[in-house]
Amino acid sequence: MAFSKILVPFDGSSYSMKAFKAALGVAKKHKSKVFVLSCLEKDNLGAWYIDKRINKQIISDAKKYAKSFLIKLEKTASESQIPVSIKIQETKSIAKEIIDFAESKKINLIIMGSHGQTGFNLLVLGSVSNKVSQLSKCPVLIIK
Repeated sequence: MAFSKILVPFDGSSYSMKAFKAALGVAKKHKSKVFVLSCLEKDNLGAWYIDKRINKQIISDAKKYAKSFLIKLEKTASESQIPVSIKIQETKSIAKEIIDFAESKKINLIIMGSHGQTGFNLLVLGSVSNKVSQLSKCPVLIIK
C-alpha cells in the first residue's frame, strides 16, 4: 500500500513532535506529501461569563503562536525535501476535525501522538487519538 498523503495532527506536545518525525521518515520512503493540521478548540477557552471578545483575542494569539511553531516544522520538512502543507483550524471537536480533514484531502495515513496537550491521561490512549483511531477510514499509526 502506497501512502501518498500523510496527515499529522500537531498540538505542540512531545508526542506530536515524534509523530511528525515519524511521518517524515515514512514520507521519504514513499515519496509522500505531509499535511500538518493544528486544531484550536474554540469552546475550551473559558467560562460562560467571560467576554467573548477575550476569546477572540485568545484564538488570535494562539494562531500566531501556532503559526510561528509550524513554520519550523515546514522548514524541517523542506530541508528533507518533503512537500508539506500546514493548516491551523478552529474547531469545536478536534477528533472530528481531524477525521473530516483526512476525508476531504483523501489522506492515506494518519500519524499521530498517543497523547496530546489535553492534560488527561487515559489508561492507554489520549481521548483524541483513541477517537480518531476508531472512526478514521484510513490507517492510523499512533506514536508513543
